[in-house]
Amino acid sequence: MGILSYGYKALKAAGQAINKTKPNVPETKIQKATRDLKIGTEKLKGSTAKLKQTQFELKNNMPITFKKKPGRSMKESDRKKKIMKDNNKVIGRMFKKAIEGKKDGGRMGLKFGGGADLKDIPAGKKFDGLRKLPKEVRNKMKYKKDGGKI
Repeated sequence: MGILSYGYKALKAAGQAINKTKPNVPETKIQKATRDLKIGTEKLKGSTAKLKQTQFELKNNMPITFKKKPGRSMKESDRKKKIMKDNNKVIGRMFKKAIEGKKDGGRMGLKFGGGADLKDIPAGKKFDGLRKLPKEVRNKMKYKKDGGKI
């Protein structure tokens, strides 16, 4: 068997696992009640396990794992409002910076060419490599005018 056939079998097996699980969609009132009962029993199991863990930690003077959160939990609508408020603050700061003309980093202005300014370099070093060129070429480049010797 080739490598591709093993990959095909693996993908085929993954799809079968989904088909083997039956969906729990209750239609009658009795089915809905049994579904709610199953969910309730699982929640009860979880809460009793938490309670036993807390009792064990209290008895043995250990730090408590499941601490109660102080205050009320935030509603979904309140959470969305807070996110919107934070986003508006950030966007407002961006607009203020744009209006003031400040930039956040990188190049602060346009770049008009590069390299060193030739006015600050002494005449002897300015055209160091040009001395090796022929006289005719140096004269066409106005080498003599800029302080070079022919």
